[in-house]
Amino acid sequence: MVNSTAVELLSDGTNANVSQRATKCIVQNDNSASKENTVMGELVWPKDKQGYVLSAFFWGYICSQIPGGYLAGRYGGRLVIGFMILGSAILTLISPIAATTSVFAFIAARVLLGFMQGGIFPAFHTMWSLWAPPLERSLLTGLTYAGSQIGNTAVMPLSGLLCKYGFAGGWPSIFYVLGVVGILWCVLWFYTVADQPSRSRRISKKELNYIENSLGDIVVSDTRKAKQQVPWLSIVKSVPVWAIFCGHFAGDWGAYIMMTSLPLFMRDVLGLDFDSLGFLTAIPYISYFIFINLGGFVADKLQNANILSALATRRLAMIVALGSQAIFLVASGYCGCGQETIVIIFLTLGMGLSGVQYAGFVVNYLDIAPSFAGPILGIGNTISCIAGVISPVMVGKLTPTGSQKEWQLVFWITAGILSAGTIIFCLFTKTDVQPWALGDSKDCELEQKTLNNSDSQ
Repeated sequence: MVNSTAVELLSDGTNANVSQRATKCIVQNDNSASKENTVMGELVWPKDKQGYVLSAFFWGYICSQIPGGYLAGRYGGRLVIGFMILGSAILTLISPIAATTSVFAFIAARVLLGFMQGGIFPAFHTMWSLWAPPLERSLLTGLTYAGSQIGNTAVMPLSGLLCKYGFAGGWPSIFYVLGVVGILWCVLWFYTVADQPSRSRRISKKELNYIENSLGDIVVSDTRKAKQQVPWLSIVKSVPVWAIFCGHFAGDWGAYIMMTSLPLFMRDVLGLDFDSLGFLTAIPYISYFIFINLGGFVADKLQNANILSALATRRLAMIVALGSQAIFLVASGYCGCGQETIVIIFLTLGMGLSGVQYAGFVVNYLDIAPSFAGPILGIGNTISCIAGVISPVMVGKLTPTGSQKEWQLVFWITAGILSAGTIIFCLFTKTDVQPWALGDSKDCELEQKTLNNSDSQ
């Protein structure tokens, strides 16, 4: 899509000196035969413009977080999620036209695409507040987020193949294929999904009773829910909520750095060509998918067996997830030419173990305020989206030559943010339902025995 060679030529007049470029590996497969097969993009966008393209998605993503959770609470997650995915699919289909028109048209398309996808996960949290029994939250919530990693894992190598062999000139076929898949997904979604268990045509009576009994009075009736107001002021003043926000921001910063910058690091420092990148960048996502599910399963088992309290489980999940990611990211920055295998192992472990965070801050939203999990997650996602806007631009500014020292600085900054977010989360988070989330006193009395998530500090 983007002609990296042309961008390099445009940048040759900058302040990049010989010593900086000497730290970079020579791109592998540098023989004449491979050069003939190298995919050269038709779009010449400078590196700073590429940074804006990568961050544009998050400009729109920020704007729909809170509305997505709120609308799902009022009208149901089924409609909100379904129409947002449908809009995303349509925007994906028209993205190649926007890209060939101008970089600014493509940025606009990315902003709109981000807006359509911003409310999806808050809406999912609203649905899980109605579907997920407290002692199964870690696993079930993790499965939702793990599904997106299946997409990442499949799209990475598929994009490399379509870019080289696809129809419509190669790279446009990536957008066309994914857009059509999105539309087909929407058809299945509207046909099979219900907003809550009582409206499902496929749930058994036994399962329905189990879910409703386990949730107790946490989930209010439709009549009361229509009258129930989101306690915005209490949410903003809540220390545990801000602790979750800090952990959320740190986790998303690390995820965005790896998601948007991992291919650039492999190309700049390791000298890997695009064909290799399609497969290699998929490996960490496979690991990520595995650890999201494994982390949720282990977290629920630890609580069910009374080995750890819910609070201790959330803290442990965050320490394992973000702590290991910080260590392996920094270690990757000190690997160079000829150490590609070690880097892949480090990045796979770092990104994989970071998936355990879904048993940490992600489920914690449901712990402290199940009735308002969607809107609160919307606020948390809005704040954490700042990471998605800043991190690609920061990487573009800090790595003008793509040298190893430049990438080391990027990874050290990321490690500092991951560590700070983990510490704040562990010090101030809670897992008991907060008083402002209980609603009216008698009607919303919480059954602590059912929750089995009291804090032991």
